[in-house]
Order: sequence, then C-alpha cells, then structure tokens
Amino acid sequence: MKESDSAIVAARDNFFASRNWQRKQCPLCLEEYYTKRDLSHCGSYRCASGYPFLAIPSPKTYIEFGMCAENFRTFFPTRGYRLNLPIAIVRDDERTLFASTAGQVFDGLIYGQSPQKDPQRCAVLQPVIRLQGIGLVASLDGISTSFVHAATECWNVTAEEHFGVLDQWLDFFSGLGLHVGGLCLKIKRADNDWAGRTVTSEMLKINYGGLEVGVANFFFDIPQPSNTMATLSDIGVGLERLVWAINKSPAYFDSIGPLSSVIMHKRAALDAIRTATLMAGFSVVPDHKNQGSKLRAMIGLVVEEAQRLNLYELVRHYHRQWASLADIPVSREQTYSVIWREINRGLNLETNRVLGIDEPFEQDHEEFLRRAVQKRVIPIARLWDIKRRNT
Repeated sequence: MKESDSAIVAARDNFFASRNWQRKQCPLCLEEYYTKRDLSHCGSYRCASGYPFLAIPSPKTYIEFGMCAENFRTFFPTRGYRLNLPIAIVRDDERTLFASTAGQVFDGLIYGQSPQKDPQRCAVLQPVIRLQGIGLVASLDGISTSFVHAATECWNVTAEEHFGVLDQWLDFFSGLGLHVGGLCLKIKRADNDWAGRTVTSEMLKINYGGLEVGVANFFFDIPQPSNTMATLSDIGVGLERLVWAINKSPAYFDSIGPLSSVIMHKRAALDAIRTATLMAGFSVVPDHKNQGSKLRAMIGLVVEEAQRLNLYELVRHYHRQWASLADIPVSREQTYSVIWREINRGLNLETNRVLGIDEPFEQDHEEFLRRAVQKRVIPIARLWDIKRRNT
C-alpha cells in the first residue's frame, strides 16, 4: 500500500478540521500544532517553560498504574484490536539490546521476514528500556530508563484509517479523565533508518501542559519483498506519563511507587532499581559486555545508596509490577539475589579503591569487611573514619 505525502497531509487536515481543531504555528519554536482551545503555544516542555499541567486541579479520584493498564486491556479489544502479549525485553536481533518500542512486535513484517499484505491490528502493553536519557533522570521529572509503552500497531492501513485510530485514542484519554481540550498535537516529520532503509514517518507529538504523553506515528512506503510498499500506524503513550498527566500528582514516580520510598529516596535510585529488576527478571546477569554491561551500570548507580534503601521491598514491588504485564522467567527471589550480589561486588571494589587494598571482591560485603579486619588488612578504626566521612 503506497501513500503519497499530499494524501497523508490531506487526511490529517480533514480529520482535525472536521472535529474543530485549529492548526496554528507556535510563536516560540515556530513549529505547527493542532489545538481545540486556541492554546498559545505547542505545549512542549521547552515552550511551556516546564510542566504547567501540574497547576491544573487534580481529579477527585486517583487512578493507579495497574488500573490504567487494565483500562487499556479492555478498551482496545472491544474496538477490533487483538491484544498481543509483549515481546521479550532482551533482544538478539543485533538492532537493539532491549525492546525499546511496542512497534517491534511487527519486526517480522517490517523487515520482510514474514511478509504480509493484509491489514493487521493489535494493542500491546510493552515494557521497554531506553537508556539514552539516563543522564536526565535525576534532573528532569518524567524521565525514566524503563517504562510501559502502551500502543496500537496497525499494519498496512490507509492514512484515513490511521487518523481513525487516533480518534479512538482521544476517546480513551477522555474516558480516563484526560480532557483532550488540554492537548496540543505537534506536527513533525522524520526520516528513520531501519536497517539501512530510510522510512519516512508523519508524526504528531501528543503534548499536555509541557509533558509529552505519547506520539502518533504513520510510517509510509516501508519497502517490502517483491518491490511492494507497506504502511504502519504506530500510536503509543508512556503509561506512567499518562497516569501522571491524569493524576497531576507532585512527582512522576508517585503512581509507580512504592509511595513510602518515593517520598524518602531520590528518583534516580528508584529508576535504576526498577530497570535493573526488569533486566535481571529477564535473565540478564551482570557482565562486561552487551546486556550484562548495562545491568552492571544500572546497579552501579545505587551502590553508594543501597544500604539506605529497603532493596528487597523495592525489588519485590517492581518485580510484581512487571510481572503484571509480562511473563517474567526469573523469580522475585532470584532477581533480588542477582542485584544484591552485584551491589556487594560494587561495595567491595569501592572499599578496595578507597583503602588502597586488593582483597577478593566477589563476596558478601559484610564477609569482605570481617575477613579484612581479621587479617589486619583494615584497622577497624579506619572503617569508622570512612563511615564518618561518608556520612
């Protein structure tokens, strides 16, 4: 199915005009967007100067993360979508180390491994890992290295059908209490490199008071075997961001939880443990290469803070959360054990570095200290000095 640029733009403009949306140009970034309430800018974080959605009165009822996921599971299947199980988080296709988008459920179609001309529609709650924003987690609320990509994926549909799917998403938002009048849909165009092939997408960024809740992509002219072309409607949101936008609670991690830890600890530490739990739960073990090196790096972010965290309770909470979305092959206890062993390794390596010693580090940290003191490698008074300095 081949779609022309002009046909896609015409379908988009007709869709919004028929629903009384206005097309405007943002005076700050000069990019175009659609709005129903004559909003004066595109609603992006930069142009909104932060998150003004947090100043909007919060709803009377608080929607929890699991409740939002369940609403997704019931809404889209009643509208003709097959509810897909998420793909495995660990990838072995050499394009990505981890699942990074729900669109990967159609990789076989996209890359021509299992060509299919007939339209297909599915909805999926896909846990994903994106490490590109790891440096922003501590400084910018709303960023996390793992999240749930709730998406509809529609193969080989027309531009008109794509915007029909978008209309269903707007109904979904309204049903959850996110009023579409507060949304700005920012127009973008992107050329994507898919395994050496350039695939163009017509994109609408779904902004709500400074927060990018999701993206509506329409990929067209996807090369297929036998010189044919296909399209893909890919509309998705970060489920955690959607819940935050609805609740308007003070912090992004409020709905992710656990609340007692969100209040007490830095979000970067919580994010690292949540992502490490997802990795270890899918059989990744700390290593110096590939997925294992990423797990080692995530756990390394919380080594210094680990002894102040209730690590077991955090792993238990996040493991249960991920298990409600995907079939996790590694048990909660084993997942905790993998993370705890790596934290001990990190603590021992740091102690070696600070004290200028070279003791075996692949052991429990308490055992490491006890043996070092027994052997007179570390004077116990020196340990107290280090503790006071760190405190």
